Amino acid sequence: MSKRAYHHGNLKQELIERGLEFIDQNGVESLSMRKLAILSGVSSAAPYAHFENKEAFLSEVQNYITEQFTDTLQKTYESCRDRQRVLLELGKSYVLFFSQNPLYYSFIFSHGDIDINNYPPFQMFKNIAGNVMNEIYGGKIGEHDIYNKTLAMWAMVHGLAQLYTLPAFRMMDSQKVEQKNLQNASSAEIQRIYERIENILSSVEI
Repeated sequence: MSKRAYHHGNLKQELIERGLEFIDQNGVESLSMRKLAILSGVSSAAPYAHFENKEAFLSEVQNYITEQFTDTLQKTYESCRDRQRVLLELGKSYVLFFSQNPLYYSFIFSHGDIDINNYPPFQMFKNIAGNVMNEIYGGKIGEHDIYNKTLAMWAMVHGLAQLYTLPAFRMMDSQKVEQKNLQNASSAEIQRIYERIENILSSVEI
């Protein structure tokens, strides 16, 4: 059996990424721990050092994606110095994260059991949005209105992210780069994506 080269300590991530690829192509029902080992080029016992069984693996995949997504949004928030733009930047970061990781989107929202109100990325977005809207309205906005506006913004960026993960969707008009090649896109191409997303999100009234 051909062995994949991996650095000591990152086998868990390798198993997750290979598993995501397999699930995307064959469905979650077809995955087994044995197949996971074969995909990663390791012994059949190796995956069990990280996951008790298939159910534990799937749960950990969801945690892995959620942690990366939350970390991406958190870094975006911390790096944004303009409070008036923070929600816009978070929206752009949301779309770009899943554009660059389409298998993450497919798994987390198709196979994951997501309770949106208890989903860490949404909770963070909701808290930030609430602070921003309270500043904009001088505290004269109710919690119900904040929640509805936050949900509307989240729904818009969620829908954009879904579009940007579709295989047939072209990311850049001039380059005609497919989503599967976005990981290799240049900084200029990424900037064009940001500008397109910003134009769309800027039309939303907070």
